[in-house]
Amino acid sequence: MFVKLFGVMDLFAAAVVILLHYDVLITWRIGFLFVAYLLIKGWCFREDLNSVMDILCGIYLFVMLFGFTTIVSWVVAIYLFQKACFSLAA
Repeated sequence: MFVKLFGVMDLFAAAVVILLHYDVLITWRIGFLFVAYLLIKGWCFREDLNSVMDILCGIYLFVMLFGFTTIVSWVVAIYLFQKACFSLAA
């Protein structure tokens, strides 16, 4: 059950990354909620390489809240999307 919940949350985090990349109106609170989600989830399971990637995605999402966007946004969004698909398929 937690795997499916994490999958849905990763899917929403990927959507937030794409929305922030295109400067679609999204409040900083929603962005900060997903930053906290990725950092906490990454910290809880920190022995795994994917969790380290979650921490890095959370840090990048935090930087995106201040208007910094690059091509890395697409890499982060695709990574979170594929991780969500694998979690939902499990």
